[in-house]
Parts: sequence; structure tokens; C-alpha cells
Amino acid sequence: MSTLEKAIELLQEMPERKLEAVYMYMRYVSSQSDDNDTSANETAKTHIIENSVEKKQKAFQSLISFAGTLPEEFDYKQELKEAREAKYARFT
Repeated sequence: MSTLEKAIELLQEMPERKLEAVYMYMRYVSSQSDDNDTSANETAKTHIIENSVEKKQKAFQSLISFAGTLPEEFDYKQELKEAREAKYARFT
């Protein structure tokens, strides 16, 4: 099986949300091999950076949405202890 066939097989199995990043990387690599096409290279770099920033902003917003959602009597030390015991009980 050729490298191209392997790549196509992986792309067909990949979720749609990851395909855009792969596509932008492919555009970036393609533009690197052509020294005359610097504008496409800059566009690809800019889009990759913007995509990364957007993902980070979405993740941050998601994290912020959880602020203040714990009950007042929440004991994080007890929760941590129970989680550790559940996860590592088989090692003791």
C-alpha cells in the first residue's frame, strides 16, 4: 500500500472536526515546497495560528462556565482522596 493510500485511509476514518487542521497543515507543507508562493504560505500560517487561538479561547470559555458551580459544602480534599483511592486502589 502506498503512502498516499495509507493517508487517504486515515483521512476517511478521521472525524470531520480534525480534518480542517490536517487540510491546513497540508496547505502549509505544500506552500513550503514552492518558494514563489509566499502569500499562500503566510495565509496558511495565519490560519493555523488563528485556528489554534480559537480552540484555546473555546476551551477557556468552557472552563470559565464551570466557575462557581460547586456547592458551598464541597470538600475538595475528601473528593481528591476518594478519587485517588478509586484510581490507585489496585496498586496497594
